[in-house]
Amino acid sequence: MPTIKHIIETQGGRILERWAEEAQKTASARGLSQPELMNIMPMFLDSLVEADGRQPSGRQVELVESHLASRLRHGFDLPELQSEFALLGRCIFQAWAAVPPEQRCDPLEVDRLLEIVHASTVLVSDKFVRHLLDDAQSEKRFFRLIRQAFTGEPSDASRRSPTLADRLHAAMPIVMEALGAATAAILLHEPTTEKLVMTASAGIADEGLTHYVRSLSPSSFAGKIASRNEPTTLLDAETTELDVTDTLRHSGIHSLLGVRIPLQRRLLGVMYVGLREQRPFSAREKQRFEAIAHHLALLIENVELYGMLHDQIEALQEEQRMREIFSSILVHDLRGPLSAARVAAQLADRSTDDPRSKRWMSTVLRSLDRSERMVSDLLDAQRVKAGDRLPLSRERCDILDIVRDVVAELSQQHGDRFVVVAPEGPTTGNFGREELRRALWNLASNALKYGSADPVRFTVRSRPDRVEVEVHNEGPPIPADEQATLFEPFTRARHERASPGGWGLGLAVVRGVAEAHGGSVDVDSAPGRGTSFTMRLPFDGEGTRRAAAG
Repeated sequence: MPTIKHIIETQGGRILERWAEEAQKTASARGLSQPELMNIMPMFLDSLVEADGRQPSGRQVELVESHLASRLRHGFDLPELQSEFALLGRCIFQAWAAVPPEQRCDPLEVDRLLEIVHASTVLVSDKFVRHLLDDAQSEKRFFRLIRQAFTGEPSDASRRSPTLADRLHAAMPIVMEALGAATAAILLHEPTTEKLVMTASAGIADEGLTHYVRSLSPSSFAGKIASRNEPTTLLDAETTELDVTDTLRHSGIHSLLGVRIPLQRRLLGVMYVGLREQRPFSAREKQRFEAIAHHLALLIENVELYGMLHDQIEALQEEQRMREIFSSILVHDLRGPLSAARVAAQLADRSTDDPRSKRWMSTVLRSLDRSERMVSDLLDAQRVKAGDRLPLSRERCDILDIVRDVVAELSQQHGDRFVVVAPEGPTTGNFGREELRRALWNLASNALKYGSADPVRFTVRSRPDRVEVEVHNEGPPIPADEQATLFEPFTRARHERASPGGWGLGLAVVRGVAEAHGGSVDVDSAPGRGTSFTMRLPFDGEGTRRAAAG
């Protein structure tokens, strides 16, 4: 009886011919030469003749692994790889079926061979999945290395901050390794000139590329890359009609793969890699290059955003510095004229008995008081911002008296707008009278300015170790997200910014005065219960402060 060995030996050529006719129809097989298409299939078919089991032999496993590696380089996917072995089994069966029945070998022999072919298909699937896992891990590694190139500390002795070009120069060798390339380069887009400027390159075509500039015209390879939202390939840099540099054209680099950064959205630049050999790039290589370009786009955008943020911070710091210089000059230059004006107003007030003149002088003196408070607030806010504790002129005094003095002064201008709730316990301690007076005046003025028309309520509470003064007003609450920064110098809440005047210093001074006494201040503001600022002041602030420091 004829054997399967006889059929393969006599019809092997026809089996392979049929196999090639069908196999070359797959997308990845198009463009392969005949030897590349056939690859190990003739040897694999011959190995089936000697097979004596139902599983692939060691030699057959080697052939399958070699075939898988070759196909992966050409971008084959798993269904295409599986179909090649399934097609071989089908061609073997067709060759057996074409033999006259009386000349056919035992069907069990054919079944055994087809089992080996099927097992080889399973082996391909297993190896392919394992390759994908390894490839994914490898890709993660390259992403990590590129990210480190962007975020790593400078290695030079100057310790200067690396520029974007420095970071890209560090990333290019990693891109080369990821694609198995001999050169890599990136050109960034300059929106003002609409040019692509060589920013970083590496590999055998590195020298001479640093000043390469091209327009976005697709007549150049770089411009063509920028015009497309998919990878751009060039089979031979040496013979192409596209515009490439002489350095690249004569470097020994042939096949080029380029990609826009990013593929969609605003153009940041283009990147390409080059190979010494002349061959098409596989689908997997293109996919990896796209992924790297996407990763680089995010890193470049982060660097740009960080640069913009850094510039804004520097501008704000410079503005703050100029503001502090202006404030210092203002405080210095205003104190003299204000003191002179106060002396003149006091002399004028004493030298007349005319009631109308007395009223005018009283108004002038109140305005001078307010101006001096503003100058003092400005000076104290600078001290608070610098982290210095405000100086206090301590004396034995009653906080309730200070509250009543503030209410009396403000009532001259605002009328009967205040309610004072006094405690039963003691309110006398070692306090800075003038500093507390100014702090409470600031709180009351804010309550009048930003609260509703309801009365402003001062509540003084006596505790065993401290006195608490709460200033409460009804009206719109302060947003919760702004309450944490209210006590910072030059900070105003949104509802305050809508009102004219004010430097955002009053609450900073209030906090500075409270902390100088060894105490604290906080705010409670919510819909339905209005706004309350509470100062907590130890009776012996100096002792409390020493204990905290110890």
